[in-house]
Amino acid sequence: MTLEATGRRDLAEFCGEVSTIQEVVAALTAIRDAAAADITRPAVDGISAFTRLYTIITQNVLDTVEGRRPKREFRDPEFLTLLDLEFAKRYLAAVRAYSEDSPGTPKAWSVLFRRRRAPGIRHVNFAAAGVNAHVNFDLTFALLETWRTFPPNRDRHHDYNQVNGIFADEMNGLRDDFDAFLSEIDVDGSPADRMGNLLSGLLVRWTRAVAWWAARWVWRHYDPVGTLGGLAYRKAYDRMHRRQDRAAQAVGWAVLKAPRIP
Repeated sequence: MTLEATGRRDLAEFCGEVSTIQEVVAALTAIRDAAAADITRPAVDGISAFTRLYTIITQNVLDTVEGRRPKREFRDPEFLTLLDLEFAKRYLAAVRAYSEDSPGTPKAWSVLFRRRRAPGIRHVNFAAAGVNAHVNFDLTFALLETWRTFPPNRDRHHDYNQVNGIFADEMNGLRDDFDAFLSEIDVDGSPADRMGNLLSGLLVRWTRAVAWWAARWVWRHYDPVGTLGGLAYRKAYDRMHRRQDRAAQAVGWAVLKAPRIP
């Protein structure tokens, strides 16, 4: 068995069902460590790189839900908890599909997974490509699944946007950790570094806003008494699924090839 096949097999065991955010953090931590267990710097593993970022953000969400971040509070923590779980399940399912060499692995994720050990791709590119797949593809459908239990309203949209603040809290440390371009060329806190934080934060806000808008467009077709949301809903869902999978694949390829990410 090849090293790649062995690595795939080893990741699958961490992709079981999760029912709490604590279990999500544990699963992500295990994937992060196992994905890069056989390499040392300067070698990079793309799955490990993205999962490291994802673990940090998810831990902050958990701390906020459990009241350990006093400056931020969710109005509907049950909604945010379920959204976090549905969001994580999509990533775990993608890793599991890749681990099983399934043709059903989303294109948005395959572009990263199949290049996870490609030489010359930097930590920051892998992390950004993972954020692209997870936000520009997974997030819309995690929202739709969550809304079956907690339909969208003003408080839930407020809580959804609170996660933008979590990214902002972590952005400077993440950019330093992943050696982003503008964090390398000058000292921490310099105008260039602050500009990098600002641009990255704006990009997160914009892409997450697009995911909410896309989910709302599909949700307009939802029929609560229809089978699986009704025929119109299923057609809208499938159309958006294909569109976002292809778009995130194209963006992911460009991100992995980018010479510098700020």
